Amino acid sequence: MKALFLAAVLAVTPQTKPSPPSTDSSAQTFFVARLGHDAIARLYAPGVPTLSRDEKRVAWYLTLAAHAGEEIAYDQLGWDTVALKRLLEGVYLFGREGHAESGSFDAKLADYLARFYGQSGNHDQVTGQKFVPDFTPAELEAAALRALKAGAPFGVKDEAELKAWLGGLRPSLFDAGFEPQLTAKTPPAGQDLLTASANTAYGRGVSLKDLEGFQEKNPLNSRVVKVDGKLVEQVFRAGTPDGKVPRGLYAEELSRVIADLREAAKSAPKDQKAALEKLVRYFETGDLKDWDAYNIAWLKANPTVDANLGFIETYVDARGQKGQWEALINYRDAKENRVMELIARRAQDFENRMPWPDAYKRKKVTTPVAKAINLVDTNPNPPAGINLPNEQHIREKYGSKSVLIANVMEAAAAMKRLPLAIEFSRTPEEAERARKYTVTARKWLVAFHEVMGHASGQVDPKLGGNPSRYLKEYDNTLEEARADLVALWYAFDPSLAELSPDHERIAEQMYRDFLVEGLTNLNQVPKGDAFEEDHQRGHHMTVSFLMEKGAVKQVTEGGGAGQPGRTYWVVEDYGKMHAAVGELLSKLMVIKATGDYEGIQKLVREKGIRFDPKLRDEVVARVRAVDVPAEVLLISPRLVPVVDGKGRLTDVQVRHDQGFIEQHLERSVLGKLSPDEATRVAARLAASPEALSEEYRKLPPPRR
Repeated sequence: MKALFLAAVLAVTPQTKPSPPSTDSSAQTFFVARLGHDAIARLYAPGVPTLSRDEKRVAWYLTLAAHAGEEIAYDQLGWDTVALKRLLEGVYLFGREGHAESGSFDAKLADYLARFYGQSGNHDQVTGQKFVPDFTPAELEAAALRALKAGAPFGVKDEAELKAWLGGLRPSLFDAGFEPQLTAKTPPAGQDLLTASANTAYGRGVSLKDLEGFQEKNPLNSRVVKVDGKLVEQVFRAGTPDGKVPRGLYAEELSRVIADLREAAKSAPKDQKAALEKLVRYFETGDLKDWDAYNIAWLKANPTVDANLGFIETYVDARGQKGQWEALINYRDAKENRVMELIARRAQDFENRMPWPDAYKRKKVTTPVAKAINLVDTNPNPPAGINLPNEQHIREKYGSKSVLIANVMEAAAAMKRLPLAIEFSRTPEEAERARKYTVTARKWLVAFHEVMGHASGQVDPKLGGNPSRYLKEYDNTLEEARADLVALWYAFDPSLAELSPDHERIAEQMYRDFLVEGLTNLNQVPKGDAFEEDHQRGHHMTVSFLMEKGAVKQVTEGGGAGQPGRTYWVVEDYGKMHAAVGELLSKLMVIKATGDYEGIQKLVREKGIRFDPKLRDEVVARVRAVDVPAEVLLISPRLVPVVDGKGRLTDVQVRHDQGFIEQHLERSVLGKLSPDEATRVAARLAASPEALSEEYRKLPPPRR
């Protein structure tokens, strides 16, 4: 099967164009290939042809901006990650032997490169654990030498320099014990949160103790390193054209991002143009006041084509301060808007009826921008929903923008959520209800999670609008659990009858699916007995609390005579579970509002981290038995520029025919070019895929 996978999926030649999803989408509609225990699936964007000419231009240049900043994200996930990416790409394009059968070097290389792209590096994004290739250092060296002779742009002058470069990268690539954990929130003895983490939010050797008393001016968009024994904050910025603000870290990449944003702004509506101009200013200066100005302008704009661009989420930083580069390009999906519009319309009423103390309820809720969207460009692991900005002081004064990502949810539901909901249903009746209600229940949960969950509540003024400074490494865990609990709290709200006469059945399914997700999260942590990822910690903490309150119980059926039983997490009583949800939700809001570090630390440590590895092994076996992937990695729709005889953009089309590795190789090329060059090259590659190697050979050598 792996040989078929390599030939049909990862080859750089186009595949047969599949049909777009039908209304009763199945896994086969989206499925492209297996990648070990994961799967690669295709994301569809059927609404692109209906966009106006200007909207298509905005979408195209925003997509180029996403490509231009992509290596920033790789660099943030490991000190050698960008160099490894360029090495693996060069070998893949120029150094393969030409043997695609299972077990060959070419097969092992393609398998590893696909995983590397899928995780934006060599650490799993969910578990944080490092993964290493099946090929050997000797096999890689031989292939790299072939690639060098074939013209791979490695930036080395001869074989000796190439071997020295490979030797320096060897621990990062092949040693599973070298920088083994991306983000270590439970560090081993003798290390702390920073020194045990492989990400680059802080320089090598910088510890928590070093940061005591050090005040960061740009905690969101900077790296703190030691220079001559002193801490220095390296701000992410391109610098201003007049030189008054000097260039900073990632100046080269951000300069290309800025060029693409300026092209997008030329075709954007007035309010979006103003927001993009402020985003350009922020990328030039790195000043967080400029970031605030952009976010306020972004909230006021509600264009058909939109983007999340910048240093946004802080999950990778163990301290929860440093933002990771994010780029999600999207357009509005009007047909999925009903639940988002209902929640936004009733936002003040929902806020008033939250179960926490009145002191922490917003007295005047700014009606949030809430919409369903489809992504046209994304990383392989996009969220199902988004609520931004993350800055609490802006949320409280200006509101927020929430989105439900329809095409991601369609793929995830077909490939993973619905099959798991059926497999982990305790009775045939429950399985039938899962088939009927799971997809809708998931959409409602995500809608409440984003529109009301993250956007709700207010904090004590003494926190200065920034509770994360007080909650530290537990801030993201608390916030994700709190947002889920808001969705569960309002699942049975009578107002949802407006959306469906089966709203109570859908609510019950939401509760059951929440437990299924908590149980099957174990499948994503195949080693060890602890959760590290924030969403999973928050989910496990919530389920543990519900069990402690007697609202949920663990039931094991069957087994004996050497056969394993089947474990389920079961709702004992929906009313009792609703009450327990409200109790924990109130507790978490008070902790957030008061900056109670000790309170959230106790909850997470006692209820959110450790799990039973025997139960995990059972879950893993059951998931594999029904062939449900542990993770779904997505191929973005391919935007294809149409150019005239002078190479000028005249139209943008969408195709769904690109292979996974091919797509990321093309991004590597386009991300290094000016807007005009990238447009011409993209049009050429769409017409002549075999030109990819030629275009890649022109890239500047990797920095070392």
